[in-house]
Amino acid sequence: MNKLKWTAASVNIIASVIQATAIITVQWIAWLFLIISVFLWGQVALKEKDYARLTQQIVFIIIASIALYNWLKHV
Repeated sequence: MNKLKWTAASVNIIASVIQATAIITVQWIAWLFLIISVFLWGQVALKEKDYARLTQQIVFIIIASIALYNWLKHV
């Protein structure tokens, strides 16, 4: 479980660094990494039976997926 948390945190940090570069052409990669990170955090929440956090992660993954789709549509 601890390994999953560290993996999720690492992916999230990578996504944040990519977003911070402000290079517009790679922003979609950051969104993709965020989706992966949220999926991993959702797995943690499910295993820990933290359904409030799991619901938050599900909503965020839906919003991030829409954002990624919209981004790729306009690039």
